[in-house]
Amino acid sequence: MKQPIGQSDKKLLVLTYYWPPLGGPGSLRPVKFAKYLPSFGITPIILTRKNVAYHSFDDEIGRDVRNVKVLRTCSMDPARILYLLGMRNYSVSRWHGPIKRTINFPDNKTPWVPFALSAARKTGFDAIFATAPPFSTFITGYYLARISGKPLIVDFRDAWLEFPFMPYKGRLQKEFVRNWERKVVNIASLIIVVDDNISNSLLDRYPQIRDKICVIPNGYDPDDFKRTEEPDRFTISYLGTVRKERNPENILKAISHVMSKNRLDKDRIRFRFIGYVEERFLRIIKNYNFVELTGHLPYKKAIDIFCNSHLAVLITTGSEYFFPSRQNEYLASGLPIIVCGRSKGLHMLSGALEKGYPGWIFDFDDIDGMTKRFSDLYGKYRKGIVIKGKTPYQAYTRKNLTRILAEKINKI
Repeated sequence: MKQPIGQSDKKLLVLTYYWPPLGGPGSLRPVKFAKYLPSFGITPIILTRKNVAYHSFDDEIGRDVRNVKVLRTCSMDPARILYLLGMRNYSVSRWHGPIKRTINFPDNKTPWVPFALSAARKTGFDAIFATAPPFSTFITGYYLARISGKPLIVDFRDAWLEFPFMPYKGRLQKEFVRNWERKVVNIASLIIVVDDNISNSLLDRYPQIRDKICVIPNGYDPDDFKRTEEPDRFTISYLGTVRKERNPENILKAISHVMSKNRLDKDRIRFRFIGYVEERFLRIIKNYNFVELTGHLPYKKAIDIFCNSHLAVLITTGSEYFFPSRQNEYLASGLPIIVCGRSKGLHMLSGALEKGYPGWIFDFDDIDGMTKRFSDLYGKYRKGIVIKGKTPYQAYTRKNLTRILAEKINKI
């Protein structure tokens, strides 16, 4: 039951670069926290940037938090500058990588820090919640905590020093990041991480933070996961961004082998990519006539299409600090899951499979193994055998995880 607004309510300043209309997991996590925090006596105030050029937009996920106060500041980071120059939709290209790595101190969003800090100092709040990446958000939180004397909560959606999507190269970058990571975790009153691997790596470096670190994974809202229609053909779905850490080529080869072996045409099997696909992989994917590309969709629409499938696919190239943020959402769908690639970052899903959830994990290059499994599942589908699972992580709803967060905040 929601606590009445009054003196008992705490004001939590949420520092987040990603926020609607930007879509994806980076926006979804703070949105879901902001949606449910008022139920536990905490009033979120969002501090984010003004419009930027980006590849995935989603206005709908902000509808649940329309009554939340949102402060939008200027910035001089590359995405904001591109927007001011007239670009709206940003498409990732290979030549962008060297530029991004050069200014990766600790990321290319650092020019937002002074604007965010200036706006935050004019805002009343009781505590600070900084979620990253981008990790420059933690730097804003660090300075704000020192200036204001208010407690700082940092939320690691990914590992920092071991960040898998833009690894730090060279002694200078690594020392810079290591120094800032140490300063941030030492000043923080509470450290939230989405996965045990991040917690373990931080504790190895900073054992003194043991009493203030806890794991709060990404969760799911049960009402979002309902099958509404029966697909007209055997449908396999992948949910999320396709990029180099999630190369789909081997999965596609395995399905192609199944179709060739059984002499199936594209009207029998469909593979759906639900989400943004980087340009280099679009060229690969379009070589397969059984593929359907939806592009980035509003979150609830994407989940609806995903659930209306027969089989789900996850892909990882193996970094132990690569944590597919949608593991709980995959499990909440009840769909059987094939995973292409092994990673310690998949231990939540691996644990579910050990508990009986229907799914199979293959080495990234085990095309033969995946081909046999796809063929077996298609055969069962043709016989009318429906395979469904039930997530063993019933407690990992977004609301329940927010309750845990609120309890931790209230203690500090």
